[in-house]
Amino acid sequence: MVATREETQRQSQGTTRRHREPTWWAVATVLAGAVLMLCYLRVAGAVAVNSDGGAAVLQAADMLHGNLLLHGWWGADVSFVTTELPEYMAVTAAAGVRPEVVDVCAALTYTLLVLLAAFVARGRARGAEGVVRALLAAVVMLAPQPTTVLLGSPDHVGTAAPLLALLLGLGWAQDSAARARWLVPCCVTVLLGWTVVGDPLTVVVGVVPLTLACLLRAGRVIAARRAAWYESSLAAAAVIAVFVAHVVNSLITEHHGYKLAAPSYHWLTWHRIAADAPMVWPSVLVLFGADYTTVTGARNVAFALAHLAGVALVAAAVAFAAWRLIRPSRSAPRGDLVADVLVLAIMANMAGYLLLVPIDRIYSAHEIGPVVALGAALTGRMLGGPLLRVRAGRAGSRLRPRLLPLRPALAGRPWRGTPVLLPALAAGLAGYVLLLGVATAFPQRPPESAQLTAWLRRHHLHGGLAPYWQASSVTLDSGGTITVLPLSHDRKNRLALDAWLADGRLAAPGRHTASFVIVMPKQVIGRKIVVNTFGEPARTYHYGAYTIMVWRKNLLRTLDAAVRPA
Repeated sequence: MVATREETQRQSQGTTRRHREPTWWAVATVLAGAVLMLCYLRVAGAVAVNSDGGAAVLQAADMLHGNLLLHGWWGADVSFVTTELPEYMAVTAAAGVRPEVVDVCAALTYTLLVLLAAFVARGRARGAEGVVRALLAAVVMLAPQPTTVLLGSPDHVGTAAPLLALLLGLGWAQDSAARARWLVPCCVTVLLGWTVVGDPLTVVVGVVPLTLACLLRAGRVIAARRAAWYESSLAAAAVIAVFVAHVVNSLITEHHGYKLAAPSYHWLTWHRIAADAPMVWPSVLVLFGADYTTVTGARNVAFALAHLAGVALVAAAVAFAAWRLIRPSRSAPRGDLVADVLVLAIMANMAGYLLLVPIDRIYSAHEIGPVVALGAALTGRMLGGPLLRVRAGRAGSRLRPRLLPLRPALAGRPWRGTPVLLPALAAGLAGYVLLLGVATAFPQRPPESAQLTAWLRRHHLHGGLAPYWQASSVTLDSGGTITVLPLSHDRKNRLALDAWLADGRLAAPGRHTASFVIVMPKQVIGRKIVVNTFGEPARTYHYGAYTIMVWRKNLLRTLDAAVRPA
């Protein structure tokens, strides 16, 4: 009777702990998110806001005024209209048109990525293993290097957020009843299709990996003489999402929405692939803040060298997951669908980067931006459990590390010995927290065109033209009171409006005026080509590296006849 009472008490205590665990996770997530948001806001402030971020804020403001399809806008080769622009709309609605919106959105995106990666890494694990998995994923991306690749304007980095949310849902669906699983493929089609509209890279890092992982899993299920309708439906849902996105993009074009530029990615020649191959590894190092070769200063070099540990963990996780993809463990003969998608997404992104993207400079690493969050989630998911299971028992004065077998027979037995690698994880967490503190101490940088904007305001200049990197930046810094359109040139070396992240409606000479042109030395658009197009200016000012030429006429009437690049 006493034994039964003790057993009942243990069961009651276990039930209480299981009920309390979700509450503790929710509280810890909110607190961690708040702290990380404040830290990443400081890190983002160390990156100067440029015209890429300026155009995103201006697009969000236009959408808030009812132009949801961005009618009249020339976009980049990626719209981000369903991925990061909704976030920009929310922040712009609260803060207004100002440069700080870019920093806030960058911090929000990265905070969300850290939390999602931690939860995907945790998966269905509970107790100590769940905590270790989540912490390991968070540590990998905890202290980002202050660069425009990770904490700048909208880019492919944020595309990992809906993908991680999708994988989190797939992990939860494995615990759900079979009768509710028919909803999962529908959600997959909607979420993937929505994301593909905003960023076609989703096809590479989302659609293709999910399809391949589900087909591989379906083959194993069929080999075990069972029905594979669930896996097959997920693969079909991923493929259907591409067609749904194509229909949506066609409707946007049909209703005179934004116009995208020609994509910058295409199949490269073998000669170009061989020339770009040496840049792939430095690009990976840049993403994880471990590029010690291009940074200067002892602090920056030490910061980068410390991040090599995270790169090594991600590489080990990718290798382990790839092995499990080929040869699943006995305890999970069908494999881990979430881990399979993660490793396939990373490999597909890296392969596409080498085969499709001309790697001109280190900043090209933004094309593999999702690898950071996906790699962190995979690291926690694959290495968290083994890290906790490596334990040491006492044999005299010697420690004997041993990895407990992952067999169901041992699932209910208590683990004996001391976790050997947990101190290493604690030390790594402490080190990365210190690195995050170092990153928050980086000096804050004003927007790139802040001083130029102040000078234009003092001289009462409110409408003009400038090269791309000064145009939207000045417009954002002024809160929209100074409108500057981006300039380019056509094949005949004539000035034209730059059809890249610009509101073409502002070029209508009947409704808007441009009376000045900003040029800088050693740029394609110099004083000579400007004078050949508009004639001699009435006044010429020199401010820093800028030359500002002013006319007593509306320059848009002259530009209206020029050929605008498509």
